[in-house]
Formats: sequence, structure tokens, C-alpha cells
Amino acid sequence: MNQWWGYLHTSGTLQVKRFFSMADFEDAMDSPFVKEYYGPWECAGREEAIAKLKEEIGGKNKCQQT
Repeated sequence: MNQWWGYLHTSGTLQVKRFFSMADFEDAMDSPFVKEYYGPWECAGREEAIAKLKEEIGGKNKCQQT
């Protein structure tokens, strides 16, 4: 399984990406478009990662708020 992470875009959309290293989060912190980011999680694919992101946002288990 691959690791994924996701974020809430400032436009309100949810985005998920493959997780490769903590540099992914460093890039997210520097982006003016990332409101909150979550993860990483082991998921079978993009759809599972989106479901996990929705679950985390619902529970507010965020990694970082910018």
C-alpha cells in the first residue's frame, strides 16, 4: 500500500496526494493555498485517501493549521 496525505484548499476543495517524505508537509506549510493538512495514511488508492481525509476533517485530527 502507498502512503497518502491530504489538505483542505483555501477554495474549500479537498486534495489528496501520494506521501513521499516530510518535505511534502514543508511544501504545504509554505503554500498560500493550503488551509489545513492531514496524514499520512496507508491507503489502497486515491478514493480511499479521500475517504480518510473526509474522516479526519470531520474529527479535526489535523496535523497543522496554517
